[in-house]
Amino acid sequence: MVTVGNIRTRVVLVVEDDRPIGELLADVINEERGYRAILVTRPTEALHAIEQVRPDLLVLDVGLPGMSGFELYDRLHQDERLRGVPVIFETAVSREYGPEFRKRGIRKVLQKPFDLNELIDDIKELAPPVAA
Repeated sequence: MVTVGNIRTRVVLVVEDDRPIGELLADVINEERGYRAILVTRPTEALHAIEQVRPDLLVLDVGLPGMSGFELYDRLHQDERLRGVPVIFETAVSREYGPEFRKRGIRKVLQKPFDLNELIDDIKELAPPVAA
């Protein structure tokens, strides 16, 4: 959580290698009062970003270059500070990855193409806005 002006804000780290999709997600999240999205397009950028700020929520694409979303998730959750950070995975083929989601206890998976209202509902459920 960060404070922007006088508003306490939830930080959502979006890791999406398709920049237009990532920008769309970040823009929609940033339009919500009390939320600030940070977009990165590569897993290595995500690892660097978490050195600078602790996110309140992760939105991870499964198919990332160089390291899958699952590998990134596993690596991030080795960090004690991030173990409790909820995650929303996004993928075009969720059935194929069902066992991987269950193994990690992932409850929220957005199927591409996804409904942006569903994304916002899931974000608010997993990282509720901070009361003013």
